[in-house]
Amino acid sequence: MATKITVTYKNENYILEYSRLTASVIEKQGFVLDDITNKPNVMIPLLVQGAFLKHHRELKTKMIDEIYEHIINKSGKENEEGFIGVLADMYAETVSVLTDENVADEGNAATWTVTKG
Repeated sequence: MATKITVTYKNENYILEYSRLTASVIEKQGFVLDDITNKPNVMIPLLVQGAFLKHHRELKTKMIDEIYEHIINKSGKENEEGFIGVLADMYAETVSVLTDENVADEGNAATWTVTKG
């Protein structure tokens, strides 16, 4: 996953990033990206908490909630992407890793065939 966010709060820097592992953690807790507009009170906190897991696993939920409460531009201003949108894109990148056809070295590609009997 290439995208990261650095949040600075009370002179402390926090690196927010997703991996397939951290995405799966919030999925097991019930996170569904498509439900973010239908169930924002459940999905947005899970999305935010998941972004802290990779680099700040020890951070308490209460502190993550406090940081999020003070985040500016949560939903985006005109012609600007908001914090929640960027987090959603970062989460979606973890799915892309599973489904995209990105083989850097064709000579090292895993091939497959179907046999029907």
